[in-house]
Amino acid sequence: MGLPTQRYLNVAQLRALLLGMERDLGLGDLSQNEKDVFYAVQSVIAGSEGIARSDDIKSHSLVFEMTQPTFHRSLKNLLERGLLAHAPSTKAGSYVATEPESRQLEAVASI
Repeated sequence: MGLPTQRYLNVAQLRALLLGMERDLGLGDLSQNEKDVFYAVQSVIAGSEGIARSDDIKSHSLVFEMTQPTFHRSLKNLLERGLLAHAPSTKAGSYVATEPESRQLEAVASI
């Protein structure tokens, strides 16, 4: 097996692993744009004090080429799904991650 073919196989295996993890975490039904915004937010949060500002998210490599309407639509959908929340006691455009356990409890409570 040639080197380029092995590289593609490695990428295919990583992609399959990622898709499985996304399904396990409840992210499997998100659009690719929503996933990209979600991962950008998580990355920004990890490098800050737990709050992601909209400008920092927009400049992340996963979303910097995304159109503004697509970015804002994806962010809105993530908020509606409870995957992100507006940061408390901040101006608009600041977001925090929500805890998976609280999302699961909310889903059970709504049944």
